[in-house]
Amino acid sequence: RRLVVRASARRIDRYYRSRLEQPIDDKLAVFGAYWFRGYSCNPRAIYEKARELVPGMRGVWVVYPRSVGAIPPGVEYVVAGTREYFDVIARARYFVNNVNFPDHLVKRDGTLHVMTHHGTPLKTMGLDLRGTPVAGRRMNFEALIRRCERWDFSVSQNAFTTPIWERVYPTSYESLEVGYPRNDVLANATVEDVRRARAELGIAPGQTAILYAPTHREYHAQYTPVLDLARFAEALGPDHVVLARAHYFYDPGRLLRELHEAGRVRDVAAHPSVEELCLAADMLVTDYSSLMFDYG
Repeated sequence: RRLVVRASARRIDRYYRSRLEQPIDDKLAVFGAYWFRGYSCNPRAIYEKARELVPGMRGVWVVYPRSVGAIPPGVEYVVAGTREYFDVIARARYFVNNVNFPDHLVKRDGTLHVMTHHGTPLKTMGLDLRGTPVAGRRMNFEALIRRCERWDFSVSQNAFTTPIWERVYPTSYESLEVGYPRNDVLANATVEDVRRARAELGIAPGQTAILYAPTHREYHAQYTPVLDLARFAEALGPDHVVLARAHYFYDPGRLLRELHEAGRVRDVAAHPSVEELCLAADMLVTDYSSLMFDYG
């Protein structure tokens, strides 16, 4: 089995190298989000605006097999690791992601990489993690910097964030302090947008919706709950509903599923748009997530 896997990897590597010798396609743009988990965040907002402004663009999303169902109809995609994937990453002119592309991606002369990020750095990030007890031991910082050296542009949400990105990712990109594209829908939302978002989530008129969105902490080896969700939901009463969005690093487990079945908590971890959840919610409860900046 190992020999078969190695032989397959060698064939893919040869194919990728051969595609790197082909001309760059000036109309081809590759998009990814959250380690190829789906169609979301700043890359989604940029992709949708680019389709409007640059109708000749061919935008291709990269996803893993388990995330194919999250891609809307009409959006072209390739599955990571396939020949089609290596073909588009070899020939694309533009690359847009909210995390780094994998180590195997070769940045060709003439290509343009846009790192959009996906949060305001409330938590410790990049090279600042070197002194942390968990992430500092696990992360290869030399490899991190090699990935960051591909960036041509780094999108910054605000004046607080720009100098932090430039310090913790110290490579030669240009910072674009333009706000996060994903938040345009929040800044421009109408009353009707809010009504629609609430109706799609089944929130009854007059019901108060609480969005609970905790995150992981870089100094914990595993998820550590800080709120008794069952007690919290019970104390709020029937005129409230809790929209629980567990962080994607973790399985919320049986408790959240049982609470969801009981009707006191809605499990919205799989919802494709956190922005829609923010529009629908009357209040955000979080612990350490930079979603608080977007919600504000």
